[in-house]
This record gives sequence, structure tokens and C-alpha cells, in this order.
Amino acid sequence: MGDGQDVYVYDRTEKKSCKSLNDGTHIIYVNGATRSATEIGKLIHDLLCRDAAKMYFDVLRKRVGEFKNSEEGRRTMCEVVERIAERRGARVKRETMLAMAKRMLKDGILALKDVARYSGLSLAQVKKLQASMA
Repeated sequence: MGDGQDVYVYDRTEKKSCKSLNDGTHIIYVNGATRSATEIGKLIHDLLCRDAAKMYFDVLRKRVGEFKNSEEGRRTMCEVVERIAERRGARVKRETMLAMAKRMLKDGILALKDVARYSGLSLAQVKKLQASMA
């Protein structure tokens, strides 16, 4: 936003009349570049800090230190990262299968059972995909 603030809070307003919705919701932007001495500035510092010993907040310093400085903590983090990667890989694989099936359905050359066989999707999934494309 360019003003050097830690946080920018916007209320929802109607563009023409500038009337607020007054629904209690706000849009909040946190300036990730701030390194001020405020609580937000310190939190941003801690979230980006590589050395747990240099963190301001005790809770983060202790917990991050446990993960970074112990074999059990490093093992736990490796397991978490592996699970995230597996989920991401499964999601990418599913997206690839769906894209392939869509291309085959769009071409209209293959029978639905063949689209299912080649894409790795079930016949029911292919039928549902075909219906969504109509």
C-alpha cells in the first residue's frame, strides 16, 4: 500500500454511494515487509526468521527451536512435509487425469469406457465429467 503501516484495514462499501455494509467484516492486509517494533512487526520478523534464538515471541522461539534443534523435531517436520507433498502429488495427478479425460471427451472419438481406462478415472467419474461439459 506504500504508506509503511504494519496493517491496513478496509471496510466493505458500495462503490457509487460509498455506504458501508456495516456487516462487521473487514479486509485486512498485513505488511510483510514491516520490521517495526510493534507486535505485528515483531510477529512478521519471527515468521520470517531462520534462527529461533533471534525470535521475539517465547512461544514461537521455543516451538521452532524444538523442531529445528532436535532429531525428533526434524523427523516430525520431514514427515509433515512428505504428507503435504503426497497430497499435492495426488491433487496434481487427479487434475492431470481430469484434463486428459476432458480432452478425450472433447474429441469425441473414444467410447466412455475407453476414456475411463486411458485416463485412470472410473466410468462414473467420466460420465459425470461429460455431463458437466455439456
